[in-house]
Amino acid sequence: MKTVLTTLAALVAAVGTGLSAHAADFPAKPVTIIVPFAAGGGTDITTRTLAEPMAAALGGEIVVKNTAGAGGTIGAAETARARPDGYTVGMMPVGPMTTQPHLRELPYNPDSFDYICLAYTAPSSLVVRKDSPFEDLQDMIAYAKEHPGELNYGVQAVGSIPHVAGLGLADATGAEFTFIPYKGSAPTFKAMLDGSVDMFVAHISFLTQNGDQVRSLAMFSSERVDGAEDLPTSGDQGVPMDFPIWGGIVAPKGIPDEARAALESACEEGIHSDAFTERMKTLRQPVAFMGSEEFEAFVRSEFDKNEKLLVGAGLGK
Repeated sequence: MKTVLTTLAALVAAVGTGLSAHAADFPAKPVTIIVPFAAGGGTDITTRTLAEPMAAALGGEIVVKNTAGAGGTIGAAETARARPDGYTVGMMPVGPMTTQPHLRELPYNPDSFDYICLAYTAPSSLVVRKDSPFEDLQDMIAYAKEHPGELNYGVQAVGSIPHVAGLGLADATGAEFTFIPYKGSAPTFKAMLDGSVDMFVAHISFLTQNGDQVRSLAMFSSERVDGAEDLPTSGDQGVPMDFPIWGGIVAPKGIPDEARAALESACEEGIHSDAFTERMKTLRQPVAFMGSEEFEAFVRSEFDKNEKLLVGAGLGK
């Protein structure tokens, strides 16, 4: 019996040593980053731009895989149920992580993931036509309060961040809007130009690319944006709000600590690389980074904030 116990102890020690050595050798094979949207979109472009410098920092290969559908929730679910070894992670945007779980039953929640890093964030902007009668945010709010529900607010899908930002604006000011959903930014923009809607929320790059046709009433940001310091925030106008459009890398819950540390370090190095920062400048996307612990706290805070607004609007599951 003593011999058997000694042998078992040796085997356990050997297995433990082997696992530690395997984790220390991470990555021993390519890492896959799941993008929950189709190729060619903003999240996909950002991920592919980051993949090369991040792979170089990691000392391995990174493969980008697109798993689109259901507002990004199919890719998020695939990430959550992947083997927790660090070799499958996901670039998860704000919607699949913090709004969609409140709108439908999903096989994941914030507890389903280990958090690696925030990879990008950009403020959203409340835009109107160039010929809009509203000169600033307070001017528009005053009108909305005097004419409840008269102003049409276009949203790129129910429960999207532009929609949630509008709910937040109504909640913070007591103004009432009529929300009209569209299938994406392009039809929402067209509807605003033809007068069907009075305003909508867009990524800052949309504002800079269409500056001849639209203008910003307010940036929904806690501080002014580098390169667009002339654009006032909602806070500058007495309505502190922060509704960024962001995304970050997460992994299925329970990956080895060594793998998470390696991925976090590589993400930080990749984000601060010249290749990534220059490309983000071209895309007018501010460079941002949060490490594992800070990113997890941020996601959980966003999750709770968006839940309150969606449930308050009667949209919660």
